[in-house]
Amino acid sequence: MRYCNHCKVYIKDNTNKCILCGNTLPIEYKQNIESPTFPYIPLFYESHMPIKILSFISISAIVISFAINMIFRSDVNWPLLVMLGLVSVWIGLYVIIKKRYHIPKKIITQVIIISLLSVFWDWKTGWRGWSTTYVIPIIIVSAMIIMYITAKVLKLSTRDYITYFLIAGILGIVPVIFILFHWVSIIYPSIISISVSIISISAIFIFKGDEIRLELDKRMHI
Repeated sequence: MRYCNHCKVYIKDNTNKCILCGNTLPIEYKQNIESPTFPYIPLFYESHMPIKILSFISISAIVISFAINMIFRSDVNWPLLVMLGLVSVWIGLYVIIKKRYHIPKKIITQVIIISLLSVFWDWKTGWRGWSTTYVIPIIIVSAMIIMYITAKVLKLSTRDYITYFLIAGILGIVPVIFILFHWVSIIYPSIISISVSIISISAIFIFKGDEIRLELDKRMHI
């Protein structure tokens, strides 16, 4: 058994070159030990532009929310809501990257479950409308942000996330119903959710239209 100093692995095959990097193996280093051919390598993610952008947006949003709250006095604690929303985005992003299988599907499933549970508890506690006013719009926007950043960081193919991103965009327009039926006490979160969803759906069809058509053709022929 030979050892590659570059890859830090033991090579069981009788070869003079490393099967991973192609470097010549030292002949003098031999050791008969039971060791896996490929060692466990923990996940490592380089610093990507989406992460940097989200970090900048997070800091900016917190600072702006405090400034607005000081200038325009309101009964709503906007800094707290902004921070809770950002914490949800970062926690969700971390958990999803650590468990990176069928990520878009898991995101949509979590959005639906949390939305239904929030409506249920809102109804059971006397219906104050906090679920439709805050929880659902915020969680949908957070899901779209997490899904986009995750797709970029993990370099997912378009077909792996495009369908679920469209579903998230459609769900983001649902707050229109909340506004029409006066199920919200403050319309700003719903307006933000609707605006982000329409912009996201438009961007998908403009920039990924050809890939969407190919994906639909594949699914239609199944």
